[in-house]
Amino acid sequence: MKIEEAVKRAEREWHDADYRLHARDEYPPDASDFIKRFERVDLTPFCEGGWSYWADPRSEAFGHIAITPGTRVLDYGCGSGKLGMYLSLRGADVSGFDLSVEGIRVANEVAAHYGAAAKFEQMDAEDLRYPDNFFDLAAGFGVLHHVIKYPNAALQLHRILKPGGRAIFLETLWDNPLINLARRFTTVDADAGDAHLTESSIYEFCRKFREIRLEKRNLIYMLKRFATLPGRDLSAPLRPRPFWRLIKSVDRNLLRIRPLRRYCGEVIIFLHK
Repeated sequence: MKIEEAVKRAEREWHDADYRLHARDEYPPDASDFIKRFERVDLTPFCEGGWSYWADPRSEAFGHIAITPGTRVLDYGCGSGKLGMYLSLRGADVSGFDLSVEGIRVANEVAAHYGAAAKFEQMDAEDLRYPDNFFDLAAGFGVLHHVIKYPNAALQLHRILKPGGRAIFLETLWDNPLINLARRFTTVDADAGDAHLTESSIYEFCRKFREIRLEKRNLIYMLKRFATLPGRDLSAPLRPRPFWRLIKSVDRNLLRIRPLRRYCGEVIIFLHK
């Protein structure tokens, strides 16, 4: 077995096991409750009382996703399909793929249960079965750090987007040694196949696109990883965090000094074909 094939197999098996244990917990019985849960977990900024450390840039990125009938959206590296499910329930024409067989199984089961017109398929990012020039938009949360190490993944991403099509990704960056040190204490699992993304590696991966824009976010605000997340109770009101609002404001002012941006811990990646 080639080394690349062995890495993919290990990555698929790790995620299959994880989705088998936890993926269904992310989906409440009713689609309306899923929408509320997704907005609370994935789109409510941490400083505003959200349930995720990563929701701030996700919320910002969503401001650039126009959901209109007939818009073809690819949930790129969809896992168990949460992003694609939400966009489908909001009216987008959604497809999704992932290497994990178990993730795809859960996504399709839930789509059928919710009545969502989304189609999820097991695929390799290096061998996508979609037609050329097919999607208006590809989007993914925390997926490039899985596929960036595979040489043909970028070519496939570029191929399946329409001329003028866009891609939006959310990722963590590994250009700051102090943040990298802190991650040793805040990272619970070492996911199989993870790569440490840097600005240069992202530009190299995306080089075929005519426009590449990296919007870097969060310096001191990355310390939010040491804060305790609240229990996930949809009936409980949001409780904004004034201290973290202040830290985010300080961060925003600090990052007006452009050289400091190279040390940010998160990035929104905008690609234009």
